Amino acid sequence: MLNLTSNKIKISSVGTTIFFSAFLSGCTGLAVSNKEPVSLVQGPAITDIFTPFDMALSCLKGQIRNDVNFSVGAILDQTGKDVVTDGGTGKLVTQGAGDMVQSALFRAGVSLLNRRDPRIIESEAKWGIRDPRMIQASNYYVTGSINSLDFIPGGGFDMQIGGVGPNYSQTRIIVGLDLSLTDARTSKVVGNVSLQKQIVAQDYGISAGRFAGRTLLNIQIGKGEREATNFALRQMLNLATFELLSQVVPPSTFEGCRNTIPPEFGRLSLTQSSVALYKYKETQQQKTPVTSGVTESSLTKTNPSTEKNKPANVPNKDIQPMKEKESNLISNPDGDSELNKKDLIKYISMKPAVTPPAKVVPENSDAEQEKLLTDAVPGFEDNYWSSIQRD
Repeated sequence: MLNLTSNKIKISSVGTTIFFSAFLSGCTGLAVSNKEPVSLVQGPAITDIFTPFDMALSCLKGQIRNDVNFSVGAILDQTGKDVVTDGGTGKLVTQGAGDMVQSALFRAGVSLLNRRDPRIIESEAKWGIRDPRMIQASNYYVTGSINSLDFIPGGGFDMQIGGVGPNYSQTRIIVGLDLSLTDARTSKVVGNVSLQKQIVAQDYGISAGRFAGRTLLNIQIGKGEREATNFALRQMLNLATFELLSQVVPPSTFEGCRNTIPPEFGRLSLTQSSVALYKYKETQQQKTPVTSGVTESSLTKTNPSTEKNKPANVPNKDIQPMKEKESNLISNPDGDSELNKKDLIKYISMKPAVTPPAKVVPENSDAEQEKLLTDAVPGFEDNYWSSIQRD
């Protein structure tokens, strides 16, 4: 009788083990046998990546000349921060910042050259199946780094009354980056931007503990929230790319695009384009009262008899405001020569500019030399495509 009871206990324990094994295999992907495949969990659907700054980048399409070529150089992780896990070591921030900037430039509609991996073009040139002189040269390229990642000590509280109470904790990370836009012909930096962002992480919940006889029952319910670090970096890189492009076009071109940026996601207050836009608006406000004053004085001095004979819908040429060159509305906040800034804006922007009368250009002029820069020199090509210059 005892043996029968013990056998029943063994059978029931084996059945319980098999039941829990089947339950766990169905819930967590564990297989009963190593020869059986596990069922894969299907998460949310795949979507395209969209940031709050993509509308501003798309707004720049058609505003920048398509014969000005841009490319992306090295945008490195200079934070020096690694993470150690059970699976090994890794980096805390993304290693693909250059590709993110390239996607942002493509969204802005600029003429973009791929310089992220020159090994294919280099190999084809060495094999003699491609002429390096047929490859287009970059006019401007973007470089930079993610250079700061600081952990800020957080805070929180844990309160219990009678074994029941809430808890809360918060931590923050500051990440910063610098990007530069360089003229490939002269190696002069024509645009620069530095951005930072605080990435927030918080945990909150409630816990309760009670004795049921001699047994302690403890229940804890909580939730953790944290901004995705690499997605936050993508947003910073998109905003930085928009800022670099804004620094080489007139404020009247990027003003409308800048207004599409939600202020709760990003604000630019002390950048070069912000200063240029502020001075542009200030100049526009100063021109408004002058124009109204000219209009009033012109109307006062006009002969009444002449006004009666004029059609009502014909404007008076004497009261038309004087048009000012668009490039004259921009002043350089960094104190560089005004002429260089105007030339840069005329060169990159799609806005038509008033050109001076044609001059006779000597044969060995600077304009002729700039034209020759687009033609590849064999020695220059070998140096450009060398492995030392790779990203």
